Amino acid sequence: MIKAIIFDFDGVIIDNYEQHYQLSSKKIRDITREEHKKLFEGNIHIEREKLKDRDTGFDLLKEFSDSKKTDFIKQNVKDILKNLSSKYTLGIITSGYEYGINDFLINNDIQEIFSFIYGYETNKIKKYKFERVLIDFNLNKDEVIFITDTLGDILEANEVGIKTIAVDFGFHEKERLQKGNPLFIVSTFQELFEKIKFI
Repeated sequence: MIKAIIFDFDGVIIDNYEQHYQLSSKKIRDITREEHKKLFEGNIHIEREKLKDRDTGFDLLKEFSDSKKTDFIKQNVKDILKNLSSKYTLGIITSGYEYGINDFLINNDIQEIFSFIYGYETNKIKKYKFERVLIDFNLNKDEVIFITDTLGDILEANEVGIKTIAVDFGFHEKERLQKGNPLFIVSTFQELFEKIKFI
C-alpha cells in the first residue's frame, strides 16, 4: 500500500525543459539538445562533470533556482496535488537547490502540500535522498512511489527498490524513459492521478 508519493520537480511539477536547456547553453559551450538530454540519463551532477572542459563558469544552479520565484503552477496540477495530499504524504526530491523550490511553493501558496524537499543541499545523489526518506518517515520501499521525467532518476530509484511512474511531458521522451522499466509512463497529470489511484 502506497503511503508516500515523491515528486521530481523540474519537468514534472512545472514545464521548464526549454529554460534549462537555454541556461545549460550558457554553462556548457556548444551543447546540443541530445547532449543535454543525455546528461539526465544518469545523475545530472556526475554527468555534467564529464563536460567540464567546456564549462564556462556560468552558475546554472543558482540562475535556475532563482528563476523559480516567478514561475507559476498550472491550476489542474495544483488541484491534483492538493487532492493527493489529503491521502498521501507528498515530498519533492530534486537535483536543484531547495531554496528555489521553497520560493516557488510559497509564491504559489502550496507549501503546506509537501512534507519535505530534499535537493542539492541534502545530497547530490538521489539514491541517498530516497534512502533518507525511508528513514525519516519510517517507510519501507513498497510504500513509496516516485514520479519523474528522466531515465537517470528512474535508475537511481531502481537502485533503492522504489517503484516509479514516468511522465513523458518533461525532459525525456517515452522511448528513453522505457529503458528504466517504470511501472507506467503517462502523458498528462490527470492520467498520473488515475494511475496512482490503482497502485
